[in-house]
Amino acid sequence: MKKKTIYVSGLLNFETILNVKAFPIKYFPIDYPFFGTTSTVSGTAYNISKAMKTLGDKILLSSHVGDDLLGRTIILEAKRSRINTSNIKLSLESTPNTVVLVDSAMNAQTYCDLKDVQEVTSNFLEEKDKIEEADLVVLCNNNFNRSLLSKAKELGKKIATDVHIIGRVDDPFNEDFMKYADILFLSSRGLTDYNYEDFLLEIYNKYHNEIIILGEGREGAMILDSKKRIIYHIDAITVREIVNTVGSRDALVSAFLHFYLKGIDSLECLKLAEVFTSFKIGASGSAQGFLTESGVKTLAKTVDFAVYEIARF
Repeated sequence: MKKKTIYVSGLLNFETILNVKAFPIKYFPIDYPFFGTTSTVSGTAYNISKAMKTLGDKILLSSHVGDDLLGRTIILEAKRSRINTSNIKLSLESTPNTVVLVDSAMNAQTYCDLKDVQEVTSNFLEEKDKIEEADLVVLCNNNFNRSLLSKAKELGKKIATDVHIIGRVDDPFNEDFMKYADILFLSSRGLTDYNYEDFLLEIYNKYHNEIIILGEGREGAMILDSKKRIIYHIDAITVREIVNTVGSRDALVSAFLHFYLKGIDSLECLKLAEVFTSFKIGASGSAQGFLTESGVKTLAKTVDFAVYEIARF
């Protein structure tokens, strides 16, 4: 089967993960956490691009970085991963930089310095040829992608996005992204006042997305399939020892999209995405620990999945 072409536009940043004993952190002047830090290229767009590249897709990556050490490092690392970097613009004053603290219970506390990335805008005319070439357009929820949403839809492209943590259906920052997304991902964090399936139905009734996937962290995931008019929950699985969970959402997004574009049933795609994600979190670094497509399928044969039908609508 011919490789699918995926246009990915979103954040690129440099990431340092620091393992800490516990939260809250008591003050001390210095510590020596031997092999307790990992510094890598990351950002949602890079994580998804590298994951889908590993799974066998062709990637068209677009983003903005600074003309500085970190920006040049990101471009070099993308080239090493055989990802085309011609659409990465040196348009920022400084490249975004992230520090993630992870404790022994796998709780993560993230400090994401976006620099001036929310102040730039992507030029559709510069992106048009690559968007037209793509089988799927992944537009991460960054301000610079707002100008591309309606244009990609006008070209008849299927759009996927992850709005991460929202607390309301009409979230003002993410409303545009939810409106244009055919395949929508979000997190259960922040939904303390909602029944999950009710929240998914409210989103569907407002935006009419084709697929909505709710990541539930250690509890698993929930999927609304509008074609089947059904909501399922799948329990989380563990396929190897967990190192840390940083980047797990991007892994889930990547694998689901990869298999869904192959015409595989949505629930089966979610199962395969859970396998891909569970294996990935056995490595440290948001863009590390990815399986190939054959590796995912082979490992999935060894897993017993707990799946529940939650609702029909």
